[in-house]
Amino acid sequence: MKQQRKIHIKPSYIILGVILILLAAFCIRVAVWEHNYFARMEGSERASSGAYIDGQDVDEEKPDSTAIAEYKVAPDKPRYLTIRSLGIINARIVEVGLKENQELATPVNIYDIGWYTGSDLPGTGVSVMDAHGGNAGQGIFRTLPNIQTGAEIAVEMGDGRLYTYVVTDTATKALGDDANAYMNTAFTSPEPGTPSLTLITCTGDWWLQSQTYSHRFFVRALLKTEPTE
Repeated sequence: MKQQRKIHIKPSYIILGVILILLAAFCIRVAVWEHNYFARMEGSERASSGAYIDGQDVDEEKPDSTAIAEYKVAPDKPRYLTIRSLGIINARIVEVGLKENQELATPVNIYDIGWYTGSDLPGTGVSVMDAHGGNAGQGIFRTLPNIQTGAEIAVEMGDGRLYTYVVTDTATKALGDDANAYMNTAFTSPEPGTPSLTLITCTGDWWLQSQTYSHRFFVRALLKTEPTE
């Protein structure tokens, strides 16, 4: 009869196996906690530093008075935007285009306003501008949803010309199909043939997991006066 060979397991192997089991259990627990945390925070107010919004890194440094005063653009391009009723005075306007997914891009700095270069220049058709907002954020347009019909919006050009617009209507649309469908209206003047300005920003609940807000807010305004110097 053949004698069975005894199997000897070193104590070090047993200890290593226990450690691996505990480590795996820890990782699973962390993953479950993270999933539950994001699910619980979805739709809550913004809880992050805001350095990453809508899939892009953003600059949260507020420009000082010198940086604003020394800001220059080409004579025929928009330079500053002012909405006195909201306390927005001479906010810098920068040029923006489209992101890779064909959505309208926003300025890198949360205190700047983006003029979409695919829209018309101020005073010559429908000019579209956007900026960071959010009722829980610090973006320049965070108070834009408080704007009233009849409020004035001033756009100063690089050569000093000043265009004044008067707000005619506003709209809040849920992110997704509703907001996308409204973009056709955003690129249309409230009064056909009259130059207009459309402003766009984020509002609603901060979605932590997707790093964006639940709604988009739109303002349309008609040109009031001829440009002045």
